[in-house]
Amino acid sequence: MFLCVKRSTMRLVLSFVLVLAIAYAKPSARGLDLARLTRSRYDKIDAAGCGQRPLAPGNGASEVALRIVGGQEAVPYSHPSICSLRYTTAPTHHFCGGTLVKNLAGEYYFVTAAHCVYGEPRASRYEAHCGIHDRSDLREPHRVIVHFSALTSHPLYDDWTIDYDIAIFKVSTALPTNNYISAVCIPNEGWFEGEKGIVAGWGTLTSGGDSPYKLHQVQKPIKSRATCEQRYGAGSISLRMLCAGLPQGGVDSCQGDSGGPLYTLRENRWTLTGIVSWGYGCAEAGRPGVYADVIELKDWINTVINRL
Repeated sequence: MFLCVKRSTMRLVLSFVLVLAIAYAKPSARGLDLARLTRSRYDKIDAAGCGQRPLAPGNGASEVALRIVGGQEAVPYSHPSICSLRYTTAPTHHFCGGTLVKNLAGEYYFVTAAHCVYGEPRASRYEAHCGIHDRSDLREPHRVIVHFSALTSHPLYDDWTIDYDIAIFKVSTALPTNNYISAVCIPNEGWFEGEKGIVAGWGTLTSGGDSPYKLHQVQKPIKSRATCEQRYGAGSISLRMLCAGLPQGGVDSCQGDSGGPLYTLRENRWTLTGIVSWGYGCAEAGRPGVYADVIELKDWINTVINRL
């Protein structure tokens, strides 16, 4: 049994001995500034107009009434906030996902997982391909190659426990806002157990398997934190993590989906509730996928994108 982060080059970072160590470790320090969290958690920190999907019927509401492992191909261009993260030295190789957001001034930022950029903090080494459906088709008419001027990983990110798994790029490319490229909303409220979300990405369809060229998505219910800890062991799930999946498995994010979105539909707007982070294998029974919990990281996101 191994724990893996869900980037395209799978990193088996923990052996069975480490799994036991995590299971019996003390929970990590919470380190929350409660005063600042109270001020920002329920306040809007991003620009108006987020979370729309005009190319999906009814803004895609029917999708969360359905039941990218076990998923399906997404409606082309129906997730205008998702992008493919790549190295500038390997622009045809997708290795992680990420999501466009806007700050209060309407400037674009790109949110991904800290483990996707761990060990290479230079923003100039990365680019994102946005406005795409087929990750391999460089002739797609709406594709925009996005460059970055800054990269900020959470200072408390721990590559051992994968806690605080979030990083934010400042976009330097002038981007349109249209049917193919737009920002997702940053949440103003927390998730609840059983809330249905959609995970989207170009990750493998089986653990260690092949990646699709076209964007896939899958619907998953969010699990309680108690259930998540029960599945992974005491102390392994911090306040900055949430889980989503089915008890019998069969649907999940996988390698190459890291950094991508777990969307929930709130008041007919799509919200970035989670960031694909880690799990044991992909779609295994009793092993829900683990995501960085955006509402718990919102105060830090605010300081980065609004430069407080």
